[in-house]
Amino acid sequence: QRKAFRAVVQDNTTVLLEVLQRLSIDTWSKWQNKAGKDLLTLSQERGSSGAYSVLAKALGLVQEQKREAFDEREAVWIFAQGEVQPKRATVLEDTPEEADEVLVEFWDGDDPPSRVERCLVRKMWS
Repeated sequence: QRKAFRAVVQDNTTVLLEVLQRLSIDTWSKWQNKAGKDLLTLSQERGSSGAYSVLAKALGLVQEQKREAFDEREAVWIFAQGEVQPKRATVLEDTPEEADEVLVEFWDGDDPPSRVERCLVRKMWS
């Protein structure tokens, strides 16, 4: 138990995974330190992003997003890093699920069509 809490504080995902894999989720998910913090709460407070990721996945709090295919002329939102508001765009070519980039044309501005990472693109009417 102590080893798991130390791994969270140090953001040591390797040690944390070793501890979690040896025990059932019912056991380690109820653990609390002397301050009454569980592993997930402690990882958030300490900014241990790697440990938080491991714990959240193990607890079923996060899931991998399903890859979607995009159709030509489909309206999409582009969630650019550092931008508060997504930008509207149109997909310019059919894009299969396997493609890592999507060719889009933004509705606003005079920028030429550009390829955008798939993880930034969301269907507008889904």
